[in-house]
Amino acid sequence: MNETLSPPTVASLRQALGGVCTRDYGRLLGRWRALARQAEPARLAALAADIEASAARRAARAAAKPAIRLDESLPLAARADELVRLIREHQVVVVAGETGSGKTTQLPKLCLAAGRGEAGMIGCTQPRRLAARAVARRVAEELGTTIGGRVGFQVRFTEQVGEDTLVKFMTDGILLAETGADRWLSAYDTIILDEAHERSLNIDFLLGYLKRLLPRRPDLKLIVTSATIDTARFAAHFGGAPVVEVEGRTWPVEVRWRPPAERGEANLAEQVVEAVEAITAEDPRGDVLVFLPGEREIRDAHLALARRKFRETEVLPLYARLSAAEQDRVFKPGPQRRVVLATNVAETSLTVPRIRYVVDTGTARVKRYSQRSQLERLHVEPISQAAADQRKGRCGRVGPGVCYRLYAEEDYAARPRYTDPELLRSSLAGVILRMLALELGEVEAFPFLDAPEERAIADGYRRLTELGAIDERRRLTPIGRTLARLPIDVQLARMLVEAARLGALRELLPIVAFLGIQDPRERPADARQQADAAHAAFADPRSDFVSVLRLWQAYGAAHEELGQSKLREWCARHFLSFLRMREWRELHRQLLLLAQELGWKSRAETAEYEALHRCLLAGLPTQVGRKDERGVYRGTRERRFQIFPGSALAKAAPPWLLAAQIVDLGGKVWGMTCARVEPEWIEQQAAHLVRRSHRDVHWSRKRGVVVAYEQTVLFGLVLVEKRAVVFQRQDPAQAHAVFLREALARCDIDCRADFVRANARVLEQARELEAKQRRQGLLKPEEALAAFFAGKLPADIAGAAALDAWYRRAAPAEQAALRWTLDDVLDGATALDARAYPAALEIAGHRLRLDYRFVPGDPADGVTLNLPLALLNAVPAVRCEWLVPGLLADKAAELIRGLPKALRRNFVPAPDFARAFAEAEAPRDRPLAEALAAFLARTTGVAIDGGAFAGSELPAHLRMRFRVHDESGRTLAEGRDLEAIRAEWSARAREAFARKADAELVREEVAAFEFEDIPREVRAAGGLAAYPALVDLGETAALRVFEQADEARAAHVAGVTRLLRNALAGEFKRARRQLPIGNALALKYAPLGGADALRDDLVEAGFRDLLAARDLDVRTRAAFEALRAELARELFAAAVERLKLAEPIVEAQAELAPWLEPPLLGFARASYDDLREQREALLAPHFLRELPAARLAHYPRYLRAMRLRAERLRQDPARDQARMLQVQPYWREYRKRARGAPSAELDALRWLIEELRVSLFAQELKTAEPVSPKRLAKALEALG
Repeated sequence: MNETLSPPTVASLRQALGGVCTRDYGRLLGRWRALARQAEPARLAALAADIEASAARRAARAAAKPAIRLDESLPLAARADELVRLIREHQVVVVAGETGSGKTTQLPKLCLAAGRGEAGMIGCTQPRRLAARAVARRVAEELGTTIGGRVGFQVRFTEQVGEDTLVKFMTDGILLAETGADRWLSAYDTIILDEAHERSLNIDFLLGYLKRLLPRRPDLKLIVTSATIDTARFAAHFGGAPVVEVEGRTWPVEVRWRPPAERGEANLAEQVVEAVEAITAEDPRGDVLVFLPGEREIRDAHLALARRKFRETEVLPLYARLSAAEQDRVFKPGPQRRVVLATNVAETSLTVPRIRYVVDTGTARVKRYSQRSQLERLHVEPISQAAADQRKGRCGRVGPGVCYRLYAEEDYAARPRYTDPELLRSSLAGVILRMLALELGEVEAFPFLDAPEERAIADGYRRLTELGAIDERRRLTPIGRTLARLPIDVQLARMLVEAARLGALRELLPIVAFLGIQDPRERPADARQQADAAHAAFADPRSDFVSVLRLWQAYGAAHEELGQSKLREWCARHFLSFLRMREWRELHRQLLLLAQELGWKSRAETAEYEALHRCLLAGLPTQVGRKDERGVYRGTRERRFQIFPGSALAKAAPPWLLAAQIVDLGGKVWGMTCARVEPEWIEQQAAHLVRRSHRDVHWSRKRGVVVAYEQTVLFGLVLVEKRAVVFQRQDPAQAHAVFLREALARCDIDCRADFVRANARVLEQARELEAKQRRQGLLKPEEALAAFFAGKLPADIAGAAALDAWYRRAAPAEQAALRWTLDDVLDGATALDARAYPAALEIAGHRLRLDYRFVPGDPADGVTLNLPLALLNAVPAVRCEWLVPGLLADKAAELIRGLPKALRRNFVPAPDFARAFAEAEAPRDRPLAEALAAFLARTTGVAIDGGAFAGSELPAHLRMRFRVHDESGRTLAEGRDLEAIRAEWSARAREAFARKADAELVREEVAAFEFEDIPREVRAAGGLAAYPALVDLGETAALRVFEQADEARAAHVAGVTRLLRNALAGEFKRARRQLPIGNALALKYAPLGGADALRDDLVEAGFRDLLAARDLDVRTRAAFEALRAELARELFAAAVERLKLAEPIVEAQAELAPWLEPPLLGFARASYDDLREQREALLAPHFLRELPAARLAHYPRYLRAMRLRAERLRQDPARDQARMLQVQPYWREYRKRARGAPSAELDALRWLIEELRVSLFAQELKTAEPVSPKRLAKALEALG
């Protein structure tokens, strides 16, 4: 080497580079290129020395090659020379061979024989870790070396490779990961991609990566091995590479078809039992391998076969989640025949020994990723023809075999030839991320063997966007670059990145490690309840992730305290796989080292529940859901799922949920490994994904800003339905426009800028004009009012604080420009007559404010009279009927329109008559209806009274509205029914009125007239008109003040009468004693009452007769005393006059009494009952006191008429009954009405009925006035 390189030149060094190790070539080539531009002897010498050292290492590797001995029993050995030649002559060789051909173990040795492995290692990939370890040990054994020496292996987190390793076995994922740090794969001079037909994601990526790499590394050799499945596609992918097909070492296999239709509707387990029975009948000792789609089907078949109890037969399951001990039993056959129930894991990667028979159900549980639903679907699907052939081949390894296919031959022929590559049914997020990190260009242009669909690529980009790994231009973000450095799933990596940020790394590392391995918790078929109980010890009802953390902590404590054998026992006791727990711990260690390499540090404090789950949400932002009323979770993209029954949250489902996986299992969608989360956590962690929409943009006076209601949606899942936000941040221009329109144009803002208050006064004036005229459109539209401010304020002002800040700095001219005049807000309005729409009404000497409102349908629409409580009783209701002059014509027109048609047609058109009435200016002191009726009658000559308008229904705005308030202005009552308001508030109004009146005018418990003078009217505080009057309290009187004069006068008369009674008490006593009532009269009166009662009634009646003839509005002591003296002189005489009236009545009732009893029991009962009822009504208690003398003068005639009727009744009861029936309708109607309020009209009707009785039953006695049933009917009609 020294002769060649001494003295070194640029040209000689370039030639020498061809003999260096591949891992050194790139580095040395770069140095050579630098020297080629400017050669320096010293640097040339140094480069020569390094080239020489690398060449020496290469020579040493060549010298260290072990002796190559092929296994001549393998079919591949027969093609060894051909393969060595092809490897030397071609950069790519495709080797096709069935399992057992020797391609996996013999090809690395053939590469060594072809001179490979000297410049770099021969890298052999395997799809599974178990295969990588096992094949490495087998090849090392055949080459007479140890693992870690000439032959090594590397799987995830385990590496046994040395500097002198010639052949390195690894999983395809390891080689793919190495492309990140070494884009040229410079550690290798040969790559063998084994089992490429499985078309995993890693394999397809390596096939594309190597297709691009090979032209740039012509020294690199590639051997692609595959089962005899579509090898032409591999060859074509690499530009027509040669294909060597090697037969497998197999025996012939007979296929027997057993479709279900031949045996009826048997389930899968029954079909398996029937097939095993058929095999047993033929060969009771041959081992059977049964392929089933999943664990559940394996358990069902296991139970069915156990019930069958085949002799000398052991039934064993085989699937990925079995514990290591249970898996080992399959590969260590004993003396018994075995029936192995396996998933498709046994198709190629595992060789189950001693199999003579295969039962193929023809199905497998296949995981597919749906871009639309974001679901990993694990559905049972028919397998491809290639997979079926692989299964068939498992029973031809030790001798002739038989394969039972539980489906029809036609079904097989219709199936696809090959299984879909994983690339075409998986998410491409991880692949795209790595391609971006390696700067391999667009994924669409990458040379995949089967290019993924555009939809799948888009989904991969979308997932990376969800994780924040790429931006809108599909460039890696800082988060994405960090994710690319982590050789784990991108979602798990994203969790760790967030954990580093939130200080939750210590808690997240074990959880992420757990999610990255197979679940170590075991549930043996024969001990499920015990396993569930053992696992429940670690459960957390809020979060399955916290349950995992508890398990980790418990295992960590056990690992520290226990030795290895005891730790195994601890794992077994808790139904945990010891090997998977070790794998979990090792993965955690590796992740911890990765975190340390990235400079991440764990905090000593324990992370809060929120921080922990925020980290999980960062990696699973769309794996969330909200529980609906049926208990089903609605997730993103319209997904619906339920909590898996095995979750700790299944019994108490939270409102919001995070699920590590959402998987569709046979039509039911389940959320696996769940946790309770809050919607605000989701919103914040997925802030770059949520879509925010805003509605109902409006001004908030309370907050002083323009706000909108924000809805936050994550891919169809509503996180926030309605949240008020400051809208200026979303759309400053629209917020400014809303501010002008709703805050300034409406003067609806609290601020210090004085122009707003000035404008509010102008706006109120304009609105009052509009309300008074009851016309819309007087005000300019809000847009026009807002336009007034446009350009006068900066465009960034959209709130009260900003307005105040600007206004303080604004020039006086700028401030003045913001003030309105009335013309600025009115749109051509006409002036109003102030008298037509007064601001107040003059009532009881007070100006009471009127408010006008024009909002039809609003309770306050129309005119509102503001009444202080003290004046509530003082306001005459009649005055309020007249409203205000401007509305009087409208109200009169409505009253006319409400008349019966017969009347209404006399006053057409109604508005003309109403206008004429309003202009006539009638006095307002009488009811409006009466005044209007009088006007119409006077104008047209048509007879009409006020009662004719009773049926008119007035719109609310044509009836006065009342608002009663206290002294502070607080509203106490409001409405349009003044009488109803008074009924509730009258007493309190009187108290309020009295408080305002002069205290000297109020006296209680007055027994005698002690006042020199009681004025009729006084002026109280504030000019309030008050009317003093005496009030009758029963035994005494009181002096009080009233709000209304007529009410005061009525009360005063009663109060004076009370004091007169008290003053005449002695005269009353003497008159009763001296009244000449003989024993005979007293005896005849006895049925009606005692003699004392008769005396009381007569004296009281005489007293009332005296009062009726006098003016009792006595206000001075002298007038009262004069009246008292006069009454004292005349009282006895008045009582005697009453006695004279009573004597004939008492005589007549005594004569009538015997005639009121029928001659026979039951005779004319109705008539006699009517007579007795008439007598009781006439001779009611105290009738002599209550009735006026004029009415009592008719009593003898009434009673004589009754006697004549009774006499005639005995002779002709039928005639009496006929006459009685003429009277009774009127009598019943009177009795019914008499239960209500008394009236003069009703009293007149009552005595008219008595006159009708006289005319019917005793016509000879004559009547006091004309009477007939027709007159009575008319009287009733007048009563309404």
